Amino acid sequence: MYAFDAYRLDPVRRQLLGADGNPVPLMPKALDTLVYLVERAGQTVRKEELLRAVWPNVVVEENNLTQNISALRKALGERTGEHRFIVTIPGQGYRFVARVERLSIDAEENRTHSFEQPAAIRPGPTRRRAIGIVLIAAVAMATGTAVLLGSSNTPGRTMPRAIAVLPFKPIVAMEPQEAIQLGMADSLIMELSRSPHLIVRPLSATRRFTATDQNPLAAGRQLRVEAVLDGTIQMADGRIRASARLLRVSDGRQLWAGKFDEEFSGIFEVQDTIARRVAQTLAVRLDARAQPATLNTRAYELYMKGRVHAMRLVMPEVRRGIEYYEQALREDPSYALPYAGIAEAMRPLVLSNDVPATEILPRAREAAEHALGLAPNLAEANHARGMIAFMFDRDWATAEHYLARAVELAPNNGEGHIYLAHLYSNLGRSDEALAHAERAGALNPVSPLIGALQGQFLGHSGQLENAIRKLREVTTLEPGFWLGHHLLANALIDAGQYEEALAASTEAKRLSPLQTYSDCLIALAHAGLGRENEARTILNALTNSSEERFVPPTHLALIHVALGEKDAAIQQLEAAIEARDARLAFLKIDPKWKPLRADPRFADLLRRVGFES
Repeated sequence: MYAFDAYRLDPVRRQLLGADGNPVPLMPKALDTLVYLVERAGQTVRKEELLRAVWPNVVVEENNLTQNISALRKALGERTGEHRFIVTIPGQGYRFVARVERLSIDAEENRTHSFEQPAAIRPGPTRRRAIGIVLIAAVAMATGTAVLLGSSNTPGRTMPRAIAVLPFKPIVAMEPQEAIQLGMADSLIMELSRSPHLIVRPLSATRRFTATDQNPLAAGRQLRVEAVLDGTIQMADGRIRASARLLRVSDGRQLWAGKFDEEFSGIFEVQDTIARRVAQTLAVRLDARAQPATLNTRAYELYMKGRVHAMRLVMPEVRRGIEYYEQALREDPSYALPYAGIAEAMRPLVLSNDVPATEILPRAREAAEHALGLAPNLAEANHARGMIAFMFDRDWATAEHYLARAVELAPNNGEGHIYLAHLYSNLGRSDEALAHAERAGALNPVSPLIGALQGQFLGHSGQLENAIRKLREVTTLEPGFWLGHHLLANALIDAGQYEEALAASTEAKRLSPLQTYSDCLIALAHAGLGRENEARTILNALTNSSEERFVPPTHLALIHVALGEKDAAIQQLEAAIEARDARLAFLKIDPKWKPLRADPRFADLLRRVGFES
């Protein structure tokens, strides 16, 4: 906790408090900028350093930083020409010049320090969650050592309840082993997520913190958690050597640490011991798992290689990830997680790379069914099956059953809530959609995917102004995230802001060139601006391309609608049903179809897709 002038800055809770004790509204990246400057008060911080710290692993323009500094000066009440807090050092960067006092731990503890879980949407029994590492009932390691350095009963201190597991780092910097390093983090995330009393950031949020010199406390602040678990790991000569430590973000205190040196076959035992020690330190209970998943270390290693590649989402990497999943299944056909991984990996091939759904759907459905057959209480398997029913089968009841079951099995998983919200939004059940979306954002406030989908659902509920505001926030915070720009363009078109939509959809296309929905939105923006020739040129180009590669027919149909060509639009929608076009899932809710809604042929299409006419 830092104090300057009449303000109090809490980096852990990510709050700037004014003299009245109330939070000062700040955008997340502006707050990150303030924290970085205050922690280095009196020092000149170069612009390049600030950009790297606030937007790690993303290339952004200096203008983003300038806007943050301007927002901070305004929030702190600085007038033009005043330099009470932040001074610009010409040609270099910025310096925080106000006197900063770091409050003692005791002073901080006098404040209310309890962590409150986001309110649940509805009560329900906590179910056991099946995951991918076998539970071994060892109380201590045979050759490992673990020392508890902090007590869960420290007087005056409530133990952390929101934590992040960072990717483990190589012991030897020149010998990275990405699958093992991310795999250790992923397995511990899954282990610790079995506690209903812990909110654990998913691997999708933490995997960017892989640098060997990564400051874990800085990562914890960016992830908005109260504790971080990080460590090192190396596999050599058939042995696994690992260390781990649990740090409290507010003061850097080490709560627990352990070192392990085992045969590689003991990796599951190492993971289980770390998870149990962390749970003991945080005074939480881990629910018993439903069944073990694999004892085969080779299958586990191949599965983690598949995860590493599939999470990159671009087509060659996703396909390589699927290949690793299939290799894992050849090693252990009873391993449920690779089946769920195959089903999940095939969805972005369709949605982001325009692979025909008919090409991947049979294999995706088969994989999800296998995963459920092997592990019916595995949240990942239920989620995969639910998304297939949602996006491709248009079986809304089945989709709701499995997606709701996934949320029940993993109630603190933000992505589970956001995809259930997605289903409800597409069905027109806005209140339920927004409730689950809010829950998802509370569980994982740093996810650009969750933020972007929240914006989409706001738009579909008729709150276009709020939707655009939310999506602008996402694209400012994560300028390299193509879906944020895409959904912003979508909302801007619905709001009739065509010039801005054109810019946003052009950026989305630059960031994700294989998908053609951005081409569609560019055409819609031109049509909205009265540039029929430009819109038709794009339509003709996509139509010609469809003779050589798959172009989703809904994209062509939307352009025909914008050009007033209803018959051609209906014809393309018929083709979309035949192709199992995933965009048909938006037929009921997307306002761009409004010109067709009075047409009986469109009502019949809605019925055949599974919506009420």
